[in-house]
Amino acid sequence: METPTTASLYVLSIPLVDPFRTADGVVDRRTIVLVAVGTDVTGWGEAAPYPGQDETVSALLDAASSGTATPTLAAALDEAVVDREARLAGRSLGEDGEASVPICVAVGIDDAVDRVDQLARRGVARVKVKIAPNALDQLVDIRRNHPDIVLGVDGNRSFDSLAGLVEPLSDAGVAFAEELLAPDASGTSRPLSEAGIPHFADESLRTVDDARRILASDRFTGVTVKPGRLGWTGAYAVRDLARRANRPWRASGLLETGLGRAYTDRLAAERDAFTSDVAPAEWFLASAIAPRNTIDGSVVVPVGPGVGVEPHPSALDRFMVERRTIEVVV
Repeated sequence: METPTTASLYVLSIPLVDPFRTADGVVDRRTIVLVAVGTDVTGWGEAAPYPGQDETVSALLDAASSGTATPTLAAALDEAVVDREARLAGRSLGEDGEASVPICVAVGIDDAVDRVDQLARRGVARVKVKIAPNALDQLVDIRRNHPDIVLGVDGNRSFDSLAGLVEPLSDAGVAFAEELLAPDASGTSRPLSEAGIPHFADESLRTVDDARRILASDRFTGVTVKPGRLGWTGAYAVRDLARRANRPWRASGLLETGLGRAYTDRLAAERDAFTSDVAPAEWFLASAIAPRNTIDGSVVVPVGPGVGVEPHPSALDRFMVERRTIEVVV
């Protein structure tokens, strides 16, 4: 859509419960922007650019002030507009899916073994562990401690080659991998596919056109669909492309609050979604902003019109560092 949209932006700064380290670096606080559209009936979206991977929040706000939208702001605006339309129509976002989704927690490199032990004690049966060329040994210990856990890995594009990597992943019983190869590294997913390990595009997928290119190649087996980067409209478009290509797809987020995660939950609840990154925001952030229910190791998918959740006013007051009203063309 290319129409002027008036929106309220709530800039929040929320500390993490524990620092989160990936191959890209350490994050100990999340600055995110909640987007509200409409006054009588409000639709909500979340822009949560991930440090080192997306635009900065400062760049997002500068662009918004000049009447344009950066990628994650455009995604949040799309979420908010679609959410409001669904609320006005009295319908829920998403197709008919499961009522709950098994929790799958992304685990940082630091203290991964201990962290997985803690999660297993909470009933979590799926984890995605961040890895890097010098951080693979923890997979052996995780598998030894938890022989039945569903174990995925995310390299955040830190490997120059798959040589010497397929065997340790296979030995550890890895169920899926995400973005292993550096952008300038050559190679395909064939060695992983032959070992029964699907390889998903993540950072490489920013737009629907990216998805078309990826699904037409053999560098990846499937795609990770992130509403926080694609918006709800784009996420559905990429999901449909994967279905038509008979490729697996999974849902994931950007270390967001409970609001942004609700969009991922809705997508992950669809019955053909591969193991998706679904977890309560309060396990990572000092405030979920929009808490959700869990039961028996699963997240309960929100019900009700639209995305089904709204930010709690007291949480907005506690963590908001700035509020502004903008008009952008998206």
